[in-house]
Amino acid sequence: MTEIILQSLLEKTSFPSTGYTLNKLFGEASLREYFRLVYPDGKTLIIMKLPAGASSKAEEITKTDKPIIELPFLNIQKYLASLTLPVPKVLAYSEKDGLMVLEDLGDKTLEKMIEAATPAMKLLFYRQVLELLVALQSKTTLKMDSRFRGNDMQKNDKNCIAFNRQFDFNLLFWEFNHFIEYGLEDRLKLTLPGNEKKQLENFGEKICKKISKMPYGFTHRDFQSRNLMLYQYRWVMIDFQDALKGPLAYDLVALLRDSYIHLNLIERKELMAYYVKLLPQNHPYLEATKELSDDFDLITIQRKLKDAGRFQYINTVKKNPKFLPYISNSLAYVSEALERQKQFEPLTQLLSKYLKEFERKT
Repeated sequence: MTEIILQSLLEKTSFPSTGYTLNKLFGEASLREYFRLVYPDGKTLIIMKLPAGASSKAEEITKTDKPIIELPFLNIQKYLASLTLPVPKVLAYSEKDGLMVLEDLGDKTLEKMIEAATPAMKLLFYRQVLELLVALQSKTTLKMDSRFRGNDMQKNDKNCIAFNRQFDFNLLFWEFNHFIEYGLEDRLKLTLPGNEKKQLENFGEKICKKISKMPYGFTHRDFQSRNLMLYQYRWVMIDFQDALKGPLAYDLVALLRDSYIHLNLIERKELMAYYVKLLPQNHPYLEATKELSDDFDLITIQRKLKDAGRFQYINTVKKNPKFLPYISNSLAYVSEALERQKQFEPLTQLLSKYLKEFERKT
């Protein structure tokens, strides 16, 4: 990223193209790089640099019904902004240079806000974010058939890439096997016996088939504490470029089963009840709290096993160990969900052979 290219991009905004300092920000697991541009008067911008030859898509095997002709981040940002949902403003973009100028939302992620919050403030923040989640589902999904088989999508829905790709069985099952490969075999430096690996795959297939038949809707896919920013007294979503059609309970699991923040059982029950209280009349879980609870558990098993495998993958393949401390928390969530889903007791017993998080307390 040369200064001349950046200055040319800044000329497309209302901000000066000179007289700034540029500071690199620490990224997460993404290949994207971020910089904060600071002016002498204190005003700031964010510069997002895309990896060469990449369209910022997920590394998982997400399939689309249509060719990708627009950067997913930009495409979904425009869609969500058109619905008055809170997302950062895009001030300029150069496809040729792989650079984007974004509104600077600051550094107040939900994770950071929780660190200094009282118990009462913690619950307040989560209630506010749940209100955002219900608004997201209401504005993007509930005017449609819950399985996206209706024909009443508005024109801008059809143009949004999220509606042309889906969290289908193949993707769900790929993620489950990602856990077997990295969360078990790579992390523990072993090769599972063939019969045990087949048992795990069978359990994964059963769970993923159940998930693929749940009510579906627009899914952020990573609606958790590091992707929610407090800016000008409201919560703003970031990192939404991998959004797709997925289980309606998926984002709820991502938020309340967050690997980076621990919510105790009392807090989770209170927040689940608040979520149900917020649901509008046409929401499929409004009068189906038992179904929501079961779906929540099954998605927890799939999602948090995937997270454990992903964190190990990032360490092994990307040489980034910073996510390793969150593996145990992810697996503990799975263990708790399996305690309630007695139909998968043999899965618990199999995992307990290898993972301390599944050892029964005596």
